[in-house]
Amino acid sequence: MVKETSYLAYCENKSSGRNLAQRMQIFEFIKANQPCNRNQICAGLGLRINSVTGRVRELIETGQVEVAFKAPDPETKRLVEYLQIKDKGIIA
Repeated sequence: MVKETSYLAYCENKSSGRNLAQRMQIFEFIKANQPCNRNQICAGLGLRINSVTGRVRELIETGQVEVAFKAPDPETKRLVEYLQIKDKGIIA
């Protein structure tokens, strides 16, 4: 279940255009660093994991990004998804 504060923060970010700006920023990071994982995106852009996870989910759902493969993260050693641009992804 989503906490009300998380939902309110999401609505505020969406209405302010911050979600779109973050999504475009993440898309460009993936494009320049593919394949990369969510932790690498966080470190590279200085964003929190909850922001990155939400925007990556949106990029996957719109068909702009796809999971290339799963492999251990070099730092955490946990199995993570590595992302890549799908075909000619276009920000929508």
